[in-house]
Amino acid sequence: MNKGCLVIISGPSGVGKDTLINAWKERNPLVERVVAYTTRDPRRGEVDGVDYHFITRNRFYEMAEAGEFLEYKEVHDYYYATPSKDMERLLSQGKVAVLKIDVQGALSVMSERANAIPVFLLPPNAEELERRIRERGTEDASTILKRLRNAHEEIALATRYPHQIVNEDIQASVDCLERILNEC
Repeated sequence: MNKGCLVIISGPSGVGKDTLINAWKERNPLVERVVAYTTRDPRRGEVDGVDYHFITRNRFYEMAEAGEFLEYKEVHDYYYATPSKDMERLLSQGKVAVLKIDVQGALSVMSERANAIPVFLLPPNAEELERRIRERGTEDASTILKRLRNAHEEIALATRYPHQIVNEDIQASVDCLERILNEC
């Protein structure tokens, strides 16, 4: 079986990372997201083991200490991590293992995995990004402001990624991902 392909997708909160990955999975049966671990509570509609593995901080610390994570970072006051074994399993099955991770984590993985294909997802404009974050209705006003501040910092680092996609039209963005995947 062919060795799989590792794709990193990053971008600010509200840019549409989940929507894009789900649309890509529908088009390409080899695409599978590596489900990350987090210490935050599930948002409305999120399912444990599908959207994230939701765990306590103590369990997170235990797993990090045991070396179970490829990378982990604190973002927006919560911890997020990529499980190494899940990623390796997908790659060994010849899958397109997609890591949906923040910029800090992505830069760490890029330095460790030269064969990874990093993609930064950009909003059409700042106003649209703010609209998307506010319309999710999942955070209070102070959290929204923090996410908007962080978004500007993350977007400033987009040039560190060899691939950037403006996520205005989801099908056009999936087309871009498929073209990028041909590099693998």
